[in-house]
Amino acid sequence: MITCPACGKENEDSAVECRRCRAPLREEAAAASSAAFGEVCRRCEAYNEPGATVCSNCGLQLLAGEQGGEPPLDKTPEQPYAGGSVSDEMSAFALSAEEAAEAGGSARNGDPSLDRTPADPYAPPAQARGAAPAPGVAPRKAEPAPPPPPAAAPARAQAAEPAAAEKNCKSCGAANPPAAKFCFDCGTPFIKRPEPPRAAPTAEPVKSEPPPSIHVDADLIAEEAASEAPPAVEEQVADWPSAEPAEEAPPPFQASLVVEKGSAPGTAFALARLENSVGASGAQIELGEDAFVAPHAATLLFAEDHLVVRDEGSANGIFVKVRESAPLEPGDLFIAGERLLRYEGACELPRESESDTPFLGAPRPAGPVAVRVSEVLAGGKTGRTCHRSGPVIAVGRSGCDLNFPSDSSLAARHAEIRLAEDGSATLADLGQAPTGVFLRVRPQATMDLQAGDIVQIGEQQLRLELG
Repeated sequence: MITCPACGKENEDSAVECRRCRAPLREEAAAASSAAFGEVCRRCEAYNEPGATVCSNCGLQLLAGEQGGEPPLDKTPEQPYAGGSVSDEMSAFALSAEEAAEAGGSARNGDPSLDRTPADPYAPPAQARGAAPAPGVAPRKAEPAPPPPPAAAPARAQAAEPAAAEKNCKSCGAANPPAAKFCFDCGTPFIKRPEPPRAAPTAEPVKSEPPPSIHVDADLIAEEAASEAPPAVEEQVADWPSAEPAEEAPPPFQASLVVEKGSAPGTAFALARLENSVGASGAQIELGEDAFVAPHAATLLFAEDHLVVRDEGSANGIFVKVRESAPLEPGDLFIAGERLLRYEGACELPRESESDTPFLGAPRPAGPVAVRVSEVLAGGKTGRTCHRSGPVIAVGRSGCDLNFPSDSSLAARHAEIRLAEDGSATLADLGQAPTGVFLRVRPQATMDLQAGDIVQIGEQQLRLELG
């Protein structure tokens, strides 16, 4: 077996270089290797260019210099390799103090012999022994070399330090130095063993003495507690909404309002919600600039399979065209042509005075009961008034109970108010004119609508279309 002079690894007799550090084991091989590829210093492991005889880092004579016969610069007698101590190996691997303590040794980082600081490149080269001094330069006395360390010093230091067990690789089984971080044969890294957790120092419990007891009368404590207790206040719970409002469901069927008469005939308004407001500005269905339309005059609602219109109590209200006939109640308003009429129901006529001279006037209506129908003028004043006892009160342009010859939109006999024996009244459209008859929806009341019904709001007439 051949022992490597660099790392102390034992190699086979036929080996040319060390299996661990690749250092040459034979002088002829080292010389040939250094001549061709350069040489690695066996002390500091610094690389030197081919042909170098002295290490450029630490000044140690290389193997190539010994073969060439040049005088060595370092005359320190070589000591046989004793294997090196654990601290030397730790310093060579640049281990920290914690890693060295884990491996079982100590890192001597302050040892000047292990200093690998490169030499100053600007320092004057040392003169070889026996060479003549340069002309004009006074020879300088050589400083005496420090005495070489005794040969037994490494052995004593090694014996003084505790021997650490080698690390065996779990992959290939090769033995490695204790401070090695990886296997020199296969390169498998060694896992650092975790340090056991240190127990936290437990503080001794501080013994506290109880305060001196003071005797207080129980009745006094109860009186003070009753006087200092604040009055009970009921907890007020904020009325927060439990959940966000759900999205509105779409209408059950499609419907729209088409302008039949007004500012924009033919314009269609789709009823896209379950409740649709109709009015002037700000409503969902805006009817444009109409002075007789309130901001929110009416609301159209979907009710299962039909539509309902609701009056919102505006001054002019809303009217629905009468299909054939509709019941009348005292106080109801209706439109015939351009006339706004009010049915006032039964009324009592003034009786004759019992004076000697009777009052001269028109004949009284025949029948026991008389009803009154009045014309409503612009501004709300009462115009013409008709008293009849029935059974029919006709309205038209001529030949009727109420005649309006100047209204060209009226037929000769346009509409009738029919009185029943029980006192009920019915408004009937005779169908003699296209303008028809419109009955006002009572304030805040509703009325069912059908396809084709016409609703008048202000001066606008809207036709309902379904689908």
